This record gives sequence, structure tokens and C-alpha cells, in this order.
Amino acid sequence: MNFAELLNTPRPYTALAEWSACIIYILMLRRKQRGVRLAAFFAGMFGLFLLLHGIAGILPLYLWFPGMTAAILLMYFCIYVSCQVSPFDAGFLCVRAFVLAEFAASFQWQLYVWWALGTGRENRMLSVLIMLISYACLFTGYYFLEKEHIPEDEGMEVERKELLGAASIALGAFLISNISFVMPNTPFSSATSSLLYVRTLVDFGGLLMLFAQQNRRKELRVRSENHAMNVVLQRQYDQYRMAIDNMELLRREFHDLKHYMIAIRAEQDPEKREQYLSEMEKAILTQEALANTGNQVLDVVLTTKSTYCAQNRITFTCMTDGKLISFLHVKDICSIFGNALDNAIECVSQFEDPEKRLISLSICKRNRFLLIQCENYSENRLDMGNNNLPPTTKRNRLYHGYGLKSIQAAAQKYGGSMTISSNDNWFTLQVLIPVHEET
Repeated sequence: MNFAELLNTPRPYTALAEWSACIIYILMLRRKQRGVRLAAFFAGMFGLFLLLHGIAGILPLYLWFPGMTAAILLMYFCIYVSCQVSPFDAGFLCVRAFVLAEFAASFQWQLYVWWALGTGRENRMLSVLIMLISYACLFTGYYFLEKEHIPEDEGMEVERKELLGAASIALGAFLISNISFVMPNTPFSSATSSLLYVRTLVDFGGLLMLFAQQNRRKELRVRSENHAMNVVLQRQYDQYRMAIDNMELLRREFHDLKHYMIAIRAEQDPEKREQYLSEMEKAILTQEALANTGNQVLDVVLTTKSTYCAQNRITFTCMTDGKLISFLHVKDICSIFGNALDNAIECVSQFEDPEKRLISLSICKRNRFLLIQCENYSENRLDMGNNNLPPTTKRNRLYHGYGLKSIQAAAQKYGGSMTISSNDNWFTLQVLIPVHEET
């Protein structure tokens, strides 16, 4: 039994570990290919990993580090090409996959070496069996642990400093865990069997540090999303408070229409008379926009949106019974209807043709459910994320993209749900909330 050769993990085992680590992350992400094409891509990449490590195994020792760099680049290529991720996201996931592969390869081989040294003999079939069982357990368990950290609806939005931090952790763990194989005569290395334990423990420590970094990212992400949703909700509520004051002003102006009538009758100048008539027409249009649904909060929201639609040549039809939503909190009403109508108005405002600027809103009760439906004309393709929400198309993601999330959160607060769909150039948003019989 050659002790020196026994300490080196077989190249095919390392290739399989790196390939499997990439597959784990690819299965968590939105993939560009599916079915037979994806399977063919996996098979081709496995062949490339085997070829790369086969070539690296016959190269001189001084080319060991460039060979590992090539393996990392191949892992990056595998993730980036097959998934819908940004370059930074792919790099971040590649770093994590590499450390995982290093730990898996070291762990399974340590188990086999421990058996070989204990029995004094080698067994190729047993080494393969230990490798397969270890990989199956490690990669399956890691998949379920890591899956909750990977957003399903949008990219991870990894920043440069986060990528550098993860790369630093991986580089440190890699150098410390493998220094004994390249330079055994240093204060931080040895040429005994203990180097296998050191390598496994260091790789495991690096994996834990990356997990801690990922948990911190998730915590900050959730905190940021909650803050953004609260800002959106507070903004809708502030608009509601301002609209109350505006409605009182509008009612007073409408009450003063009789003075406009007197002024028109007494005015002899045709230009001034036309000016008075124009002002009266605006006041009438404003009064027509005043909603009376039976729910004061909803009235304010709908009046504000109706006034804006009337001023911007947007046809807004509304069939609502405000009494049906009396059990909803003020902020939830502002969130659901304010965000739904804001999104609809923003969508139809892009059309120059007034006949395409169409929005409809309805509230009704079906069986034991409250149905809120907002529709608007749309010619845009609806691309859905894995959480059934379309990703925001705006550059400033801090306060954008949370309108639908706040509607969804408000619906779920009452045990309901939100669904969106697009058919025949109509975008439809539906909120379904269970109600009690007395509602």
C-alpha cells in the first residue's frame, strides 16, 4: 500500500464532486434549458470535468494551482450558461459550489483512507461505494439546506463586496486545506495522515462561514423587503389622508357652482364667459369622479384615482359595493386598491390611443368569498416568476416591485390569496378573501 498515493483523492472523484455541486445549484435556479437539452448539457459538462481533471493529473506539480483555477472557471461556466443569473450571482454560487465540492471530496476520501489504514489493504469497489453513498447524503442534505436561501422569483442581487467576501473565505479555506499537498515542510503543513483531517475540517469551516454569510444576506434581504413594503403601504395611507382633505375642498368648490352661474349670466365679455364655462366643466368632472360606494376609505381612494383618470383621458369603470370590505383595515384597503389601480394606471398610460386606456374595477361576493378584480388593457408579455409574481422591470428596485407583494400580503392576512393573469391583451388581478356569513 503506497501511503503517498493513498493521501491523494482520485481525480474522477473530485470531478464528480465539482460536477454534482454545480448540478445542486442549477436545480435551485431558473434554468434556460429543460428536458432532454438540459440532460445533454449535464452529460457534456460531466465529460468536460473528467477531461479537465484527467489532464491536470498528468501535469507537473507547479501547474496544480492553474489546474484548480481552470476547474473553478469550468464550474462558473456551467452555472452561468445554464441558468438565468447575473455574472455576480453566478460567481457567488460558483464559490459556494467549489467549497462544497472540496468538502465532499475530502470527507468521502477520509472515510475510505481511515478504513484502508485500519485494515492495511485497499479495495477499489469499496472506495467507489463510500464515495457514492457520501455524495448522495451530502449533496441531498445540502440541497434542502441551501434551497431556502436561493430566491425563486428573482436574482440574488449579489454585490461586488459580497462576492469578494465569499471568494476570500473560499480561497483561505482552499489554501489552508491543501497546503500540505504542495508544500509539506512548512509550519502550517505536514506529510502525515492528519492532513486529511485538517483538510476536511478546514473545508467544513469554510462551508460554515459561507452559510453564516448567506444567513446574514437573507436577514438583510428580509429586513429590506419589509422596510420597502412598509414604505409603500405608508405612502398609500398618506395619499389617503391627503385625499380626504382634497375631497372636502372639492365638495366646497362644487357647492360654489351657483356663484359661477351668476357670474356667467352677468358677464358680457365672451372670452371671460368661456373661461367661466371651462372652470365649471372641470368642477363638474371632478364632482362626477366622487365615489359613493358605502365605504368612506374606499370612496377616498377611488375618487383620487378617478380624478386622475379623468384628467389624463383614461376610461375608468367601477362596480363596487364598499360595504363588502367593511371588515378590512384602513391600511389594507389603501394597499390593495391603491397599488392595484396605480399599477393599472401606469400600464395604460404608455398608450397614446385613448381607446386603449381602459381600466375596470369590481367588488362582489361569490359564495363565501370576497372577490376583488382589477383589469386593464395591456400589450406587454407577462413573464411570471416561480412565486407567481412578475419581476419588476424598473431600475430602482428599492421601492418598486413591492406593490403586488403588499397586495398579496394584505390578502394573506385575511386567509386569502392574490392571482394575476394575462389573456387577450387584458391584465387581470384578482384578490379572493374568505368572509363570514354576517359580512
